[in-house]
Amino acid sequence: MSSNSSRSLDRIIRTLRSLMRTSGLPRPDRVVISARSGSVQVEFSAGTAPDRLAALLLWVVCLDGVTLTWNLRTDRVLTVAATARNRAGLEFGLTASVGLAELGVVVAGQSAVKVGPFRLVPSVVEPVTFEEVSRLVHLGRAVARRQGVGHVEAA
Repeated sequence: MSSNSSRSLDRIIRTLRSLMRTSGLPRPDRVVISARSGSVQVEFSAGTAPDRLAALLLWVVCLDGVTLTWNLRTDRVLTVAATARNRAGLEFGLTASVGLAELGVVVAGQSAVKVGPFRLVPSVVEPVTFEEVSRLVHLGRAVARRQGVGHVEAA
């Protein structure tokens, strides 16, 4: 690793830690840093479904130029992805995935699925809003309360 790459990596790590600390952001379950592209990939994969989605939303409110999408995979897992950047220009890719069962949805067949007020088509990436993902957080929290799953905090 060249000294430029090393300095770049150090700068990215400092920037990431500072963002997390000053904004009180939840700790991601996986972080991949690319010094070459100056980007950070963040993944939320542990905890309850609504907690994973809420963690992603907490991060995106601290970033600029946010684009949100979701995609219902053929294995019936909904992946919410965000791209954004911080004020220093560091690029972020964020993801959180939830099984449809965690949102109280029982699925049979391969056609479109109704998740709360949303109709999702497998393998179609759709742009979504912060509010739509927030509605999934609330749906997941309601399901968790009914099922008595884990400790659920407000988003």
